[in-house]
Amino acid sequence: MARTLPPDLARGLLAAAQRLAGAPRSGVVEIVRAVAALQAQDAGAAHLGIRARRPGSTLAEVEAARFEERSVARTWVMRGTLHLIPAEDARWMVELLGPIGLRKSARRIGELGVEDLRAEIRAALADGPLTRRELTDAVRKRVKLPDHPQVPAWLTGVAALQGEIIEGPADRFVLFDDWLPRGTAPPDPVVELARRHAHAHPPAAPEDFAVWSGLPVREARRAYGELDLEEVEVLGRTAFVPRGLEPAPPHVRLLPRFDGWLLGHRDRALIMREAHDKAVRPGGGILAATLVVNGLIEGTWKLERGRPEVEAFGDFDYASEVEDVVRFRAREP
Repeated sequence: MARTLPPDLARGLLAAAQRLAGAPRSGVVEIVRAVAALQAQDAGAAHLGIRARRPGSTLAEVEAARFEERSVARTWVMRGTLHLIPAEDARWMVELLGPIGLRKSARRIGELGVEDLRAEIRAALADGPLTRRELTDAVRKRVKLPDHPQVPAWLTGVAALQGEIIEGPADRFVLFDDWLPRGTAPPDPVVELARRHAHAHPPAAPEDFAVWSGLPVREARRAYGELDLEEVEVLGRTAFVPRGLEPAPPHVRLLPRFDGWLLGHRDRALIMREAHDKAVRPGGGILAATLVVNGLIEGTWKLERGRPEVEAFGDFDYASEVEDVVRFRAREP
């Protein structure tokens, strides 16, 4: 019979898995791998997400992992959205998830005429990296494209989902195979991605994995069925947790907007009170930056003149986190 997890314990397990507290210091790529991926449509926010999970880290270390070591990559994967992922996994993740993003947006891709430009993109980038605008202009010399302001963004996004390009330094795109080694795909990529989700977002169920990844529910259920996890009950639902995981100690963290903490499950009932939903999700697809106290969202924040301005839902001591965000953004050692 499945054991019942009290919400406080469940939140502690999730916080531990998300490396919000209790984990030893690890490198940038180890943090990214541990949490399965970091949402990164806002690259600066994703970097702050690493800060919250790696005490004492610096922005220079994050940028070095991306652009010098090339151990971390930023590209479109889960749900056709930009994420930071381990570079060694980029090829198989794009091959698995890219077609889903392309199918989801097939109509718009066709309207903008950017569905089949692989040869033109490879030719344009043969001599080196290009910005989004430079790449679009170079492709336009080879093929006619609509005069629409969305064309550059869609052209690069589609090419990335097709595995042709990836983001390099200085907001420039490079050919995927020139920037990263090919790497080895796992025997069953869906099962491997499910394993990473389960270990990064416990307690979780196949339906959570489907929402997070964009994969069909039937595939999510098959993959979760292959994993060695403990079945539990939490908030009246059946879910699964990795065996032997210990809850995080008490913690206070400032997480950036769009953080994966908010995106690993079908809903946010475990980590957020319903009364705070509007503050955290103000509309327009925005997920606010949050104050997390012992696994529960207890406020939101935003940068004002380079400093976090926190709107807490109670009386909490978050001063050290405010100062650490300032330190991180200032590139201090």
